[in-house]
Amino acid sequence: MTKHRKSKADIVEITVEDAADKLDKPVAPAIPRLKSKREEAEVKPPNSLTRILTFFKEAKKELTRVTWPTRDETLKSTGVLLVLVAISAAYLGLVDGFLSWVLRLLVG
Repeated sequence: MTKHRKSKADIVEITVEDAADKLDKPVAPAIPRLKSKREEAEVKPPNSLTRILTFFKEAKKELTRVTWPTRDETLKSTGVLLVLVAISAAYLGLVDGFLSWVLRLLVG
């Protein structure tokens, strides 16, 4: 017994909407094919050692893409940071002193 195959010219493409219109009822989505036990056995999840090694390899690869700042840029950024910290400390010190003075007047 031989199987008869249609040529590509004989195959007519039809969309889901066209099929639903012809059937006059909604078309259910196709059920995904489950993997056989053989396929599941071939695809094993990596063990924890493999995952850790993969993580470090990818981290090393990513570090090669980093654009590191120059010494001058680092010093300028550090200076800006120290100035902002000093301004914040002075502001918080003034607010704390003012609120302490107000509480001393109210309490006693």
